[in-house]
Amino acid sequence: MNKMIIKIIVPFLLLTASFLLPVYHFTFDIPTLLTVVSLIFAILVGFFIATATTNYLRLQSLVVVEDSTLISIFNLTKIVQPSAISKMQEVIDRYAISALDFELIDYVRKTQKEFGDVLSTIDELSPQDEKGLELFGNIHDKRSSIVGTRQEISMVAKRVVTLLHWIVLIFLAVLLIFLLLALRDGHWLSSLITSVLSLATYLVLVLLYEVDSNIFLEELLAYENSQQIFQAIGTLKYFPHHALKNQRIKAPEEDYRVGVFKNYPHSLEKEIKIIHKNSN
Repeated sequence: MNKMIIKIIVPFLLLTASFLLPVYHFTFDIPTLLTVVSLIFAILVGFFIATATTNYLRLQSLVVVEDSTLISIFNLTKIVQPSAISKMQEVIDRYAISALDFELIDYVRKTQKEFGDVLSTIDELSPQDEKGLELFGNIHDKRSSIVGTRQEISMVAKRVVTLLHWIVLIFLAVLLIFLLLALRDGHWLSSLITSVLSLATYLVLVLLYEVDSNIFLEELLAYENSQQIFQAIGTLKYFPHHALKNQRIKAPEEDYRVGVFKNYPHSLEKEIKIIHKNSN
């Protein structure tokens, strides 16, 4: 419902408002005031988008690094201590599942236990032959790497735009649209231009929100890229129920797992179901 309001209802209202609202004018100098407001709005939005985009691009790289490191740790375990494969598969699978259950901004903090199990399993490894001994240092390098990666993720995943910033930006956007509507002369062309500019102002804020809240990354990378972990360790793909419900991702054509929280956020207990591709 929220997605429909943001993507459809509000843009429709902005496009039609210029044609439906009566023409109004003021005695003060609207163009000068409009110039000042639009300049302040552009500076603030430009700053926040630039900062949020920088964090977004870095976070994108870090997510890929973390996923690839987990796969490397699993593959190295096969050589260092083949008898520990089952346990390593279990802890990596549990961690990857938990990481997908939460937003990028929260998952590092909320997956401490699962990640700790991965580290403990690595610490318990013991080389079983000469080749395993040669690669034993590599797996601990990967251990150190993923710890550092998670620490950086927890920093760059934070939102740049605070509530106070949003209040200022929304106020400026509303004022900007209000002043644009005051420039209409009743002709359909001026109304059309006003509608397009009003919609563009709104879409800029939507873009900032989606980049700053990591929605882009979750939709385009986090859910899909993490499936490579499950493929590498030999388990079914996993998707949280809310991601499928909100249509952030499409259900795969092959069998997959879905996790449903029983009483979130009061409880993190969830049920994992296997969805077969031929099931209704």
